[in-house]
Amino acid sequence: MTHLSATKKGIFISVILILTSIICFYLFHLPDNGKSQYLILCLYIAGILWVLMSYKIRTDYAGLKEYFSEAFKAFIVITLLMTLYTYIFQKLNPQILENGIKENNLLLQKQGNKTPMEINENAEKLRSIFMPMMLMLNTIKFLILGVLVSIVTAGFLSQKNNSAANS
Repeated sequence: MTHLSATKKGIFISVILILTSIICFYLFHLPDNGKSQYLILCLYIAGILWVLMSYKIRTDYAGLKEYFSEAFKAFIVITLLMTLYTYIFQKLNPQILENGIKENNLLLQKQGNKTPMEINENAEKLRSIFMPMMLMLNTIKFLILGVLVSIVTAGFLSQKNNSAANS
């Protein structure tokens, strides 16, 4: 019986995450950084758990290192593809940045301690850092969550293996 490699599962999970993100934004008109992100992150966690559980079924006695290695192969691909998706999505939807800048400008105007020139300078600074900031935040979010879920689940699964081996 053939099985999907962790890398191929990572690609499959990425496609699910991207499609979910597209459906939430374009079909349901949910904000890209709203509560729909919880759904994306839950699906991401479920994907990593799928990778680890299927590895457990195929492997007799794996340790923490082997489980983490398997999960790493998936979550690194997911992180890469989701970062690429974020870049493309933000380039195709410049209104997201512009709306954010408008909201920020209104907040600064309401505070009343900035001149119009300072507000414009701030808007330009936001424009210049927006894409690198979005890419960095997305990359870090997926990497940290991937590591945490992988380590905790790998630790749990390897402990169960050690208990079974000692019996």
